[in-house]
Amino acid sequence: MGDWTWGSIHTATFMSNPLGQSGIGPLESLVNRGPFASDGGSAIVNAQGWSWRNPAEVRGHPSLRLIVDFADFEQSVAVNPTGQSGHPNHPHYDDMIELWLNGRFHPVHFGEAAVDAATVDTLTLRPR
Repeated sequence: MGDWTWGSIHTATFMSNPLGQSGIGPLESLVNRGPFASDGGSAIVNAQGWSWRNPAEVRGHPSLRLIVDFADFEQSVAVNPTGQSGHPNHPHYDDMIELWLNGRFHPVHFGEAAVDAATVDTLTLRPR
């Protein structure tokens, strides 16, 4: 009993819709991430929900955690549960999972200079 932890039975799996729930194992393994040990509960800051049919499986969680400092917007932070991209082979598909699981964040840039300094790629759309 001394080795028991809440996260050893309380797990979160990040499932892609609809491919991650297709019932096709190899396809699901390409797009889903987890299971991961997960803390939290239904009535706390790190809120997570589960079904009474399987209380160990996390069925709902915040899709974005965002802390905005209205005195200094550049001190604001955020995290998505998986990543910024929806493409399973993209480096930003699942690069925020560890941050999310551990209650950590990355900076959110508001000012033009801060955004420019943090910019890695730019996509410009021009109407025809």
